[in-house]
Amino acid sequence: MKRSIIAAAAAATLLGVSACGSDSSDSGSSESGSAAVVEAQAAAPAGLVKDGTLTVCIDPEYPPLEYYENGTSGDIIGFDADAARALASYWGLEFATQVTTFEGLQPGLQSNRCDIIPGGLYMSEERTAVLDGVSYMQTGPALILGESTDLAPTQNSDLCGLTITGQNASENLTMAQDIAGECGATKTSVQQYPKTADTVLAVMNGKADALIETDVAAVDIVKKSNGKLRLVEGFFPPSTEFGMFANKDAEITAPLGEALKALHEDGTLGKIAEKYGLSTESLDVY
Repeated sequence: MKRSIIAAAAAATLLGVSACGSDSSDSGSSESGSAAVVEAQAAAPAGLVKDGTLTVCIDPEYPPLEYYENGTSGDIIGFDADAARALASYWGLEFATQVTTFEGLQPGLQSNRCDIIPGGLYMSEERTAVLDGVSYMQTGPALILGESTDLAPTQNSDLCGLTITGQNASENLTMAQDIAGECGATKTSVQQYPKTADTVLAVMNGKADALIETDVAAVDIVKKSNGKLRLVEGFFPPSTEFGMFANKDAEITAPLGEALKALHEDGTLGKIAEKYGLSTESLDVY
């Protein structure tokens, strides 16, 4: 019981708690978001949910991409959040957020509660079939192991017999399910949870042996786990990109691509990446 309480506190510190369906506004004018503020350089796109404001759907429990400055409160910061602020500044707009769970991001966008989803989502074929996406960062899945296993896996079959976890509605969960399917008669369990914090807690508590998470988040998760988790380097090669998404054929789609490219070329995205300990070499807008 004591270990569970300690692990729960650690996971909460790591990842915070997202507020389902709540609304919040953030102008990006605070010190925490100052790296994202740029001088307006282009006219604002048409068709915004709210005139004069860039509104983003965001799940702020995913450091270093998007998370609450004070754990569960304060400004929403991180690479994606600051990049979205930079977009708002580039267009001379105010900045506002629609906070939701991970599963609520795409429905929030499609129901016109926001203009874009700023990131943390793979550019998968399934997603780009229904949304417009602009790629901005090379990424892919990563494998995290807990204290319950001392394996040194190098291939999918090495995970057979384990319990693997992933976040609901994520490509990483699909990958865990695919691996379990490959194991055949060797029973391999897959657990799914609504929040990244829940998946981390499951591994830290020994309820699951392994977690599949994006490489960017995995580095941060392991670094803050006080040695309870370890990253299996190179288990999955980088295989996809993070994208910023708009509704299919939305008026903001073309300006979004142009603005992200401009912010990449002038070094703004690179400065934000460095602020959050991310490699500038992984940045690429197309």
